[in-house]
Amino acid sequence: MTETIRELAAGFPPASPENWRALAEKALRGSDFDETLGRTTVDGIARGPVFFDRPEGSHAVDAAPRDLHLPWGMRQTLVEPAPDTANAAALADLVGGVSELELRLDPTGQFGLKANDVDQMDATLKGVDLTLAPIHLDSLGSQGHHAHVFLTLMARRRVDGEQVRGGLGIAPVERAAREGEVLDEQCFPKAVEIAELAHAAFPLLKIFRADASLAFEAGGSEVQELAMMAASAATYMRLALRAGLDADEAAQSIEARLAADTDIHLTIAKLRAARRIFARIAESFGATEEKRRLSLHVVTSHRMLSAKDPWTNLIRNACAGFAAAAGGADAITVRPLTDAIGRPTHFARRVARNLHILLAEESHLGKVTDPAAGSYLHETLSDALARQAWTLFQQIEGKGGLASALSSDWFQSEIAKARRAHLNRYEAGTDQILGVTQYADPDPRTVETADTWPVYQRPVRALAPIRFAARFEEAAQ
Repeated sequence: MTETIRELAAGFPPASPENWRALAEKALRGSDFDETLGRTTVDGIARGPVFFDRPEGSHAVDAAPRDLHLPWGMRQTLVEPAPDTANAAALADLVGGVSELELRLDPTGQFGLKANDVDQMDATLKGVDLTLAPIHLDSLGSQGHHAHVFLTLMARRRVDGEQVRGGLGIAPVERAAREGEVLDEQCFPKAVEIAELAHAAFPLLKIFRADASLAFEAGGSEVQELAMMAASAATYMRLALRAGLDADEAAQSIEARLAADTDIHLTIAKLRAARRIFARIAESFGATEEKRRLSLHVVTSHRMLSAKDPWTNLIRNACAGFAAAAGGADAITVRPLTDAIGRPTHFARRVARNLHILLAEESHLGKVTDPAAGSYLHETLSDALARQAWTLFQQIEGKGGLASALSSDWFQSEIAKARRAHLNRYEAGTDQILGVTQYADPDPRTVETADTWPVYQRPVRALAPIRFAARFEEAAQ
């Protein structure tokens, strides 16, 4: 082809970084260039102010074309304590546009759904076609127990295993990290047993969940979250192979979970980096090229939310949801605006699921495949995040894997450093929390919740979640 789409630029010399900087310094009128315009992430990655090129190979991110009618899985989490109320919420969500459901299972019913036997789970999913609406489990108790209950339910309903999608959410390492337990890879026979059973009966189910959002919600950095995802994925690849799956099946049995927050550009870059990292790990285990694509579930972050002025969470969720969609998430969960306070009402659930529809149907975000491709900013950030995360992943593997790095408290201590760095930025005013540290409403409106969350004290060594706004909201009282 001889045509060019840049005819208007013909005859003009290309802009150079030096020319741009000279103009910028002139506009600054003596202010320090780096101090005024330069920014870095908590990981020390430069964010600009401008990029004139992209690293070699940084654009090589596998991004499959999206379904124009359902560009991502619109996943809503059920946290209602009883099966009957959870069922009512599930049916309302599905009628209202949600395409996937996640059951947050808590044996006590305090922090999620109490569905400890087949009858309770059957009542929860009454009227739900398990071949049309993928069901994912997030168990706060024994993951093996709830996985067996769910598999038994599908067998009772005589569901065709070739049509069932969804996930069991098996994540023994992450559960140990969340609860402060000591665990090593020799303690995984139950996970291997479930993988064997589930894959034989329901080959399309996701078995393992590499839930790196735990690192982010504990105050970790983007690099730490990506490194945890990589180390977790490598752990579950090994377990899947031990269960008899081949490399392709093992790679496809894993779903990764990452968090999205109001930093739209950094979130987009993080999600693009995650796909590159997973593809390299799957390749190292022998997976073929078409099976190396990461199944990515993104959740709007809890740590960014406000409890004092929950209405501002609508803005935060919109930013995070946009970033998740633009970053290529396969499934997105939007937290209700009341998530920092208690269980959502029907209104809070409706607003959360409607955000998906706004992003997909009104903003048309699903009509462009990998919209950040070609952006020097996003591709440079993606490359830097991927490289630093890979280095940290290698450190974790060198310590014996993620289970060992957590059991020794090494990884928790690294995350604590990042958490402190984030708080220092907020305290110094370098970073702001809109509606909390900046432009706070002196008379915020309350929002109704079904009930408030009880206080849960995790062990000191656990990867306990933090909400950055909490410190400043308490100080303002």
